[in-house]
Amino acid sequence: MRARCAETSLKARTRCARCASGTADPPPRVFAAPPAAPGDEDWKNMTILMDKPQKYTSFDVVARVRRLSRERGVKKVGHCGTLDPMATGLLILCVGKATKSVEEYSGMDKTYTGTIKLGEGTPSQDADEEVNEREPWEHVTDVELREGARKLTGAIKQLPPMYSAIKVNGKRLYKSAREGVEVERKHRDVVIHEFEVERDAEDAQIVHFSAHVSKGTYVRTLAYDLCKSLGTTGHLTALRRTKIGSEFDVEDAWTIEQLAEACGEDPSKFKKTPKKESS
Repeated sequence: MRARCAETSLKARTRCARCASGTADPPPRVFAAPPAAPGDEDWKNMTILMDKPQKYTSFDVVARVRRLSRERGVKKVGHCGTLDPMATGLLILCVGKATKSVEEYSGMDKTYTGTIKLGEGTPSQDADEEVNEREPWEHVTDVELREGARKLTGAIKQLPPMYSAIKVNGKRLYKSAREGVEVERKHRDVVIHEFEVERDAEDAQIVHFSAHVSKGTYVRTLAYDLCKSLGTTGHLTALRRTKIGSEFDVEDAWTIEQLAEACGEDPSKFKKTPKKESS
């Protein structure tokens, strides 16, 4: 009899090409969790949770994991949903044959925590751009904050921000934004399962929040829309993705340096080098 694949996945078991040809079974999908380093065979079919640092792009994280995978003969590494450079937290990466399973994770709900600064708006709706809009915020009460968040819970329509990677007429929106061009965008249907806010105990201008949202939700836009609904403006000063779906938690994720060290590499060589400012 021909050998059948024993690969584990969130989908039903399927026959892979190697199984159909009667060759040996490929290695089963591995979920690599710290602190034990993945074995060389694991890299051929692996899902790994990474904790993205601030100021790194999602591709920065992929590139560093790919450096490790290539040393083990595996070139393919893909992520299952980006995070903005300012944000930190959970990225799911698929390595080797597991890259075929990216869609299993990219459609899952996401959970975040973060911080909003009332009264100060930025073009990107987060701290990656300088404040260019100031409005009074002192009138906003704690009760109004909670009620505003409640009204944004459920199925809503959201206008994607100009500072985003969405393409309109073949051009990324953020490129148009940096050129000072406002592009017409279509609203998206998203679902906000939970949106809870709490005033900072020491600074009334600061609001902490947690949000459980559907795929495609821009959390910085959710925060901005909350502020606008309360008669002010605002922007994110911090954002962290803590969960993807109900199963994957940032507490089980590797840092870049931790993974490099576990694989026998010098962690300092995997840190992002700050760009030198031109004189």
